[in-house]
Amino acid sequence: MNVGQTFLTVGAAIGLACASSVAVIAIAKVRRGRDVARSTAVLAPYRRALVVIASGEDQDGQAIAALSAVPAPIWARLRPSVVAFLPKVRGIPGVNLGELMRSHGEIDEARRMLTSRSAVRRACAAYLLGLVRDPDSAALMLPLLNDPAADVRMVAARALGTIGDPSAAMGVMGALRTQHGQIGLPAWVAAEALLAMGVEVGLALQLGLASEDPAVRNLCAVVAGHGTHFSAAPQLRILLATDCDGDVRVSAAVALGRVGGADDAATLARHADASETTVLRRTCAVALGDLGRLEGLETLAGLLGDGDRRLAELAADSLVRIGSAGIARLEAAAATGQGAGARAAGGALELAGLRGQLVVSGTGS
Repeated sequence: MNVGQTFLTVGAAIGLACASSVAVIAIAKVRRGRDVARSTAVLAPYRRALVVIASGEDQDGQAIAALSAVPAPIWARLRPSVVAFLPKVRGIPGVNLGELMRSHGEIDEARRMLTSRSAVRRACAAYLLGLVRDPDSAALMLPLLNDPAADVRMVAARALGTIGDPSAAMGVMGALRTQHGQIGLPAWVAAEALLAMGVEVGLALQLGLASEDPAVRNLCAVVAGHGTHFSAAPQLRILLATDCDGDVRVSAAVALGRVGGADDAATLARHADASETTVLRRTCAVALGDLGRLEGLETLAGLLGDGDRRLAELAADSLVRIGSAGIARLEAAAATGQGAGARAAGGALELAGLRGQLVVSGTGS
């Protein structure tokens, strides 16, 4: 066989393989289309009942009773639609869909899968239990916060946050620690979970703010600020003043700007002093604006001429956010026309005008 014949043979073989592949793909598409059409036809009698449950209009319970009685083959086709509705509903519709899942054994099966050897199954089980907000499953999911698989830990934390059981808060905090060389739960995931649990985690936050672990203290300071836990303010003041970890001090300052009182203007002012780190000084300047107290005016006005230009800009912006009294200070500083303070004040006033912030406060008088 010469070279030309060899090329012809190889080309024919490749062409035949390509044709076979096209045929297989075409057949698969036809079969998939038939399966979709068949599934749509089978589920057609049940879709209205599902919509009635998800919209909260199943007043007499007939829809949930009908779907609870469907045979296993029908439920296998209907289940994905139910799961798709769960993240979109709250209140009674969510409870009813959860009870529908329970009636078909889905919750019991998910609880069994929490201890599966497969990380994928453990994660799927935690996700489902979070979707149905099953409070009785919270304790069963706590061990997953220390799961060897990072994805399982994250899904479990989010599920616990969705369930909203505050008794799981300490477990979420503890999962931050690195164990056996494995990095613990990411702080942002833990923060989301704790915030989702609501105000009832206040006591757990107080315990966390006193933790020996700086990662836990930092997490709790962040959550205290975002969750407006006013009861945490005394501990936040202590952390800002004395904590050995710079990140914790910064987070405490941010939180005090959101949950502090009039006296905290002086607290934040002390730590905007030149003896502190640049990061903490800037953070305190922003926090004084968040606090919005007139007691912070003198400190912020004094920072307009600071050698750190970024700090001066942040102080000027905080004066704008405090309102007419702060804008009056900026106008007075800008009127001098001299020095870095006048430039920072003038720039802040120009930006405030572009943002429409001067319309409300007028001329600052």
